[in-house]
Amino acid sequence: MEQKSSLSTAPVTLMDYRRRICEAMNYIHRHLDRELSLDEIAKSAAFSPFHFHRIFTTLTGESVAAFTRRLRLERAANRLLQKPEESITDIALDCGFSSSQNFAKAFRQSFSMSPTDYRKSKTGNTCSKPGKVFHPEFAYSADMLPAGSPFFQNLKKRRELSMEGSIQQVPAYRVAYIRKLGVYGHETCEKAFGELMAWAGPKGYPGSETVFGVYWDNPEVTPPEKCRMDACITLPEGEEPDGSISVQKLRGGPYAVCHFEISDADFPKAWDEAFRWFMEKGYACDDSPCFERYHNNPGKHPEGKWIVDICIPLKPA
Repeated sequence: MEQKSSLSTAPVTLMDYRRRICEAMNYIHRHLDRELSLDEIAKSAAFSPFHFHRIFTTLTGESVAAFTRRLRLERAANRLLQKPEESITDIALDCGFSSSQNFAKAFRQSFSMSPTDYRKSKTGNTCSKPGKVFHPEFAYSADMLPAGSPFFQNLKKRRELSMEGSIQQVPAYRVAYIRKLGVYGHETCEKAFGELMAWAGPKGYPGSETVFGVYWDNPEVTPPEKCRMDACITLPEGEEPDGSISVQKLRGGPYAVCHFEISDADFPKAWDEAFRWFMEKGYACDDSPCFERYHNNPGKHPEGKWIVDICIPLKPA
C-alpha cells in the first residue's frame, strides 16, 4: 500500500541515481591501484557520503567494499592470464592489495585456487564466485545498464515484506537517549533499550511517549565496534533527564516513512525495501541520520512482531 503526499522535496529521477552510481562504479574502476575512501567515491558521483553506501548497495546488490574487492580480483585474474611474465607480487600491488599474502588469501576465497594454480590452469575464471571477469577498460553507463540489468535487479525484485510508504512532515522530537557503541544488531539494541527502559519505567514511561532507534554510522567505514546507536524516548514537556541519560533533538522535516510489521530477522530486508521505495519514487536523502520509530512492544504482539516505521530524511526542495 502506498500513500501520496503534496510535500515538496528535491526531485531526483531513478535514471539520475543509475547514472550517478555508474559514475561511482567507473571511478572505482579507474582507481583500483590505490586505496579509496567512501567519501572520495561518493564525491566523484555528487553523492552525500552519509547515505551513499546504502544507495549503492540497494542499486547494485553489492556493498562498495565488496564491489571494489571483486573488481580488484577480476583485474588481477586478467593480468595473471594475459601477462605470464609478471610477478604475482607486482600484480597484487598494482591491483590495490597491500601485500601478496593478502592478495593470495582473497584470491583463493573467491576463485577456489591460488593465483599460481589459476595462472597454470589457463582456463580462465571457471571457479569464480564473483562471476565473469571484466575487461580492464570496461566502463559502466546508465544507458548500458537498464532497469533489467543484473546491476539494478535489486530495485525491481518482488517485495518480500508488506509495506506502506509515504512522504511525511515529521516533527522535531526532543528525546532522552542512551548511546551504545557496537555492531548494529539485536545485542547492541537490546543493551541500549534495556538501560533506557530501566530509567524510563519507574517514571511511568513509555505511556504516550514515542520510542526510537537512531543509527549514526556507516559500518563500511566505521569499525563495527565503534558504530553509534541511540535508544531514544520522547520527553514530556518540562521533564529533564538525569544520571547516564542525555537529551537531544531529532531533526524535523520531510521524511520517507516506510511502515512495517516484522520480526527481528526481517529488519535488514525492511531497510533494503525502504531504500528501494524512496529511490523508485525519485527522492534524495538528507545528511541527517535515519531512524526507526516503534509503535509497540513486540513482547505483547501475538506473533512477537515489531510495528515500526523506518524514517529516511529527505532534502527539502
